[in-house]
Amino acid sequence: MVAFAGALAFLADPQKMLVVTSSAIVAVLLLLAWRRFERPAILYAHVFFVLSPLFYFALSVNCSFGVLNGFLSWCTALFAKFVLYGIPPVLALSIICGYLVLPQVHRLAARPMKTGMFAKLCKRTNIRAGLFVRKSGIPEAFTIGRDIFVSVGLFDVLTAKEVEAVLLHELYHVRSGASARKWSVLTARVFSPIAWFGAALSEEEERNADAFAAMVQRSSRYVKSARAKLS
Repeated sequence: MVAFAGALAFLADPQKMLVVTSSAIVAVLLLLAWRRFERPAILYAHVFFVLSPLFYFALSVNCSFGVLNGFLSWCTALFAKFVLYGIPPVLALSIICGYLVLPQVHRLAARPMKTGMFAKLCKRTNIRAGLFVRKSGIPEAFTIGRDIFVSVGLFDVLTAKEVEAVLLHELYHVRSGASARKWSVLTARVFSPIAWFGAALSEEEERNADAFAAMVQRSSRYVKSARAKLS
């Protein structure tokens, strides 16, 4: 039981446990910092410190299957190999999908939409964004990166001023980088067991987006009526 004995030795080593404890404390502090600042980099740093003890342990385990004796030894070494060779590419793939692949997939499923109203809104708010329309009867609007996606159904249920309010709401999300934060939350929840307790987007983001639309339109009437219809 070479590998299992190595795991017990790892847990009994004060220096190694100090590293594990320190990483855990930093991970918790970063999660608390996320609650205050909501920066994607903070959550990715949190994931790094959560996974650091696992990588440290994996590097300490003798992963040579030829010298293993017993089921527990085999499982320990298999876990170590998974940590070393499985988690890093999956984490990298998750980040690549969120920032590169997913936006492109949504663009391919929609078509660019150029309207004078949207161009004026971008110029008025000094926010650069793209507008795409999806062939869906379900009224919806969402933001990915610097692109705003709206459905055909949105125009069937909202007035022109309400559509303008929705676009202004989404422009705020573009400016604040909301989609990047949402993807960082999803990534953190996949790789960190404690992220479920602290990594969530605050409702303040939605309130701020509504307030931004009301400020530009100089009235909260249209954003409120649009939200009522879409809900």
